[in-house]
Amino acid sequence: MTNGAPGDDDLDAEGFLEKVQNTFKDLVEVKVVTIVGDVPVTITTKGDSTQTTIGDEAISGKALITVVKLLDGDVTTAVPKEHLGNAELRAMHTEQVARSLEVIPRNLNTLVDMAKNLLGRNES
Repeated sequence: MTNGAPGDDDLDAEGFLEKVQNTFKDLVEVKVVTIVGDVPVTITTKGDSTQTTIGDEAISGKALITVVKLLDGDVTTAVPKEHLGNAELRAMHTEQVARSLEVIPRNLNTLVDMAKNLLGRNES
C-alpha cells in the first residue's frame, strides 16, 4: 500500500520484482550441509525469509556438503575422510538431500500459479 507520493508505486513494484528475482535465484541451487560436532550456527529471520549462517571454522574437515545445480544438473558432494566410514551419517545426509529436492517442484508450481494470478491468466 502506498501513501500516494509520486514514485511510491514504482518502489513497490521494484521491491516486488527484487523479491521475485531473489526467489528464483534460491531455486537454482540446493545446498545441504551436515556438520558433526559443536559449531557456531546463527539463524536469522527477516520477513518470510530465514538465513542460516555457520561459522567458517566449522566447515573445515567436519562437514558433508552437497550442492545441486538445478539448471544444469551438476551435483557436487564433499565428504571428509574422517566420515567416509560413517554409513549412518552419510545415509542421513543423503536423506536430507532427497527431502530438499522434493520441495523444489512444489515451490515451482506455487511460483507459476502466483505468476499466472498476477498476470491475470488464472486457468481453472
